[in-house]
Amino acid sequence: MRTVDYKKLYQITANITPLESDCGKMCKSICCQPDGEDSIGMYLYPGEEAMFTDKEDWLRWEHRHPEEDEFPPSWQYPVNFIRCTKPCPREKRPLSCRFFPLTPHLMRDNTLLLIHETIDLPYSCPLITHRIPLRNDFIDIVARSWRELLKDHRIFDLVTMDSREREQEGYLPEVVWEGELTVKNSGVRRQNPE
Repeated sequence: MRTVDYKKLYQITANITPLESDCGKMCKSICCQPDGEDSIGMYLYPGEEAMFTDKEDWLRWEHRHPEEDEFPPSWQYPVNFIRCTKPCPREKRPLSCRFFPLTPHLMRDNTLLLIHETIDLPYSCPLITHRIPLRNDFIDIVARSWRELLKDHRIFDLVTMDSREREQEGYLPEVVWEGELTVKNSGVRRQNPE
C-alpha cells in the first residue's frame, strides 16, 4: 500500500486559498464556525491523523466504524472523524478544509475531475451557490494533492464509490478542472468498478 506524504500535502496547501481575498468575509466564515452542537466536522483521510496530536483543544475526536458510515470495504477501523469546537489554527486545518469547496470525481476511464462539493452541508457556501470563479493556482494545488491522495487504494476506493453514487443519483457535476490520473507504481486499480 502506498503511503501518502501528508507533511508535503500540508506544506503545499498551507498558504493557498480559493480567492485572492478572504472568502470568509462573504459568509462570516460559516464553514469555520462551530455551531452550538459542535456538529460541523470532517473525516480525516487514512494516515492524516498523524498530523495531529489528539490533544488539540479545538477538536473533538470520534473513532467510527467504516461499515456504519458507508465507507468502502478497504477502510479499516477506526475512521477518524473530527468535530471543531472552536476555530482552528490556520496551519493545522485538515485537508478537507484546505480543498473546500472542491471535491474529486473519478470518471469510469480514470479521468479525474474537480467539482464543487455535492454533499448536503449545514450551511450555504457562496463559492458553491454563486459559482464564484476560484484562483487557478488554488485549483492546480488541489488537483496535484488529489493525484497524490488517490495513490492510496483506500482513498481511490472512496472517491470511486462517491463518484458512482453521484452518477446513480443523476447528478451532473459542474467541472472546475479535468486531468488524467497518473498511476505509476502506485498500486491503484486502473479500472473503476461498474
